[in-house]
Amino acid sequence: MAEGVPPRTALTFVLADGRRMSWAEYGSADGAPLVVLHGTPGSRLQFQWVHGLAGGAGIRVIAPERPGYGASDRVPGGTTFPGYADDLRQLLDHLELPTVTLCGVSGGGGFALAAAISHPERFERLILVSAGLPVPRAARRGTAPPVRLLLLLARYAPRVTGALLAVQLSADPDSAVSRAGRRFMPASDRRVFDAPEWRRRFDEDFREALEQGPGAAVRDLALGTGPLGVDPADLTVETVLLHGTEDVNVPVGIARWVAAQVPSARLIEQRGSGHLFILERPRLVLEWVGRP
Repeated sequence: MAEGVPPRTALTFVLADGRRMSWAEYGSADGAPLVVLHGTPGSRLQFQWVHGLAGGAGIRVIAPERPGYGASDRVPGGTTFPGYADDLRQLLDHLELPTVTLCGVSGGGGFALAAAISHPERFERLILVSAGLPVPRAARRGTAPPVRLLLLLARYAPRVTGALLAVQLSADPDSAVSRAGRRFMPASDRRVFDAPEWRRRFDEDFREALEQGPGAAVRDLALGTGPLGVDPADLTVETVLLHGTEDVNVPVGIARWVAAQVPSARLIEQRGSGHLFILERPRLVLEWVGRP
């Protein structure tokens, strides 16, 4: 996409089993490909803000939606980490991209890790940003109480979790309840949440993510405390972990645990940063794309 050309946000194709998969593209149409997997909840719109920066850096950002989010059809019985890895492989085949850089952000981290383990030949590098995935309980120490409760409810009371997510569609971000929830955030995350422009972007992405209802998000949350389905020790793709030391959504202990399982992984801790640091410093990811 040349400078001044808008992003393409309504792309779809049909997977082998007949399901429709949707994705968006940002940045340069003929640039170095970077596939970015959204968080939970999330949609193909989650990375619109990087369009101009990626274009200037000569990077083509491909942002697919997982099943049940936005315009991507659901998977009967719900998606799995290894199952989505094959969806991703089919997308790369459709786009005629033999290899790409793969990035998993927050709740997209487990899906990115599973894809890199399942299809290592398709990925030049794996970047995990504030990445949440199933790990031993000790590695999750420091998770904020509201997040712990949501993960627990997703596994044992999914209907309640779905209702809580649905309520957020009409929740007033300035209400006493919303402000109370934000008090658990580190200052760096509160700064982003309180900015009107970021708040608008979060709302747009959240509404698109739940277009088909909250089921996919509830499933993702439940997967976060279940089996990964692959062994991180089998990871052979060059891996970079970027994680804030003050993250209370996905504690830095998770990244440290992954790095311990994959000795070749490079862990870069962002001192004093929370869960959302990448929104203010996207070059931390872009600088790794196309790098020797």
